[in-house]
Amino acid sequence: MQIMIKKQKIVLLAAVFLFLLSGPAAAQDSLVELKFGQPPASGTDADRTLQSLVKVRDIGEQYATGGLYLITHFGDRGELFQKENQKTMDHAWINDTWRFCSAFCAAGGQGAVMGRNWDNQNVGSIILNLYHPSGGYASVSFSRAIDLGFPLNMDLEQIKESPWGERLLLAPFYVMGGINEHGLAIENPGVRPTAVKPMSGRELVFQTFLIRKILDQAKNIEEAVSLAEKHVPFDIDKNSVNAHLFIADASGRSVVLEYEQDQWRKIYREKSWQALSNKPVYLVPDATLREKCWRYKSMAEALEKTDGKIDWQAGMQILKDVSQKGTTWSVVYSLPTKELYFSVYQNWAAIYHLKAF
Repeated sequence: MQIMIKKQKIVLLAAVFLFLLSGPAAAQDSLVELKFGQPPASGTDADRTLQSLVKVRDIGEQYATGGLYLITHFGDRGELFQKENQKTMDHAWINDTWRFCSAFCAAGGQGAVMGRNWDNQNVGSIILNLYHPSGGYASVSFSRAIDLGFPLNMDLEQIKESPWGERLLLAPFYVMGGINEHGLAIENPGVRPTAVKPMSGRELVFQTFLIRKILDQAKNIEEAVSLAEKHVPFDIDKNSVNAHLFIADASGRSVVLEYEQDQWRKIYREKSWQALSNKPVYLVPDATLREKCWRYKSMAEALEKTDGKIDWQAGMQILKDVSQKGTTWSVVYSLPTKELYFSVYQNWAAIYHLKAF
């Protein structure tokens, strides 16, 4: 009888062990498929844009200070974006200068991936934009509702019906990262503030507007770097910038751009991977970065162990391991296939999948 009981216990423990092993994998394999809305082809571009709003996650769900929405943008916003760029010059943007984010690019496998944690808790709702400017490239990008002037815990379905609704047309201007139809992705983790000043022959642009221009006009990192060098970036006010740019393309090549002493410093990927947090990387050894930032060290060790050969699931685990209390969204881009896998508000059990091109 005792032998039989012991055997039953062993079988039960084995079953529990197998469940624990299979549980996370099953959760990761269960993707939530998303599609952008396509309203009827009647009405103005602005009307069609507002009617395309899709609510994915409500503001009242667990862990959220906002919701998750998709917007399909119709029409070209070039003139509107230029006006908003001037507005950001005339009025300081925000008082909160920190953005504790983590990002990486891994190109050791058959398909390159790029990942990023957005670690700024107070974003309002998260907005995913599908935008295709005339004469430019289509892209999917992340924006924060708070940058449009909307308060926390505000339902954007109610906003679109109000006089404030047209502010949603500016969501692609306030882009915090994204990928375009050629598989070029760009992100902007924060870094220590750097003074900037107008330069002859270069346009002074708000940092998110520069990201917008790169997504609209660049197919690869060479074109992205060339475009960046025609601009002087700013963000908190027109005299400073506190973010560096991380850009990767469908081939797996990547580069970090840091603005310093009135020029862009370029740090290209030299290994099968490249990682970035909130420390300057120009002329800084890898060992020093690992010593000064635990998140960089964690990403570097994980990517080094696999020689950059990872898929989106492994990429999401890397981001989960360096997530923080304020992590609002975590996204992994499959660069050759132009797909997005992302979680919001640290709900790792629900992974959203989007293929828009």
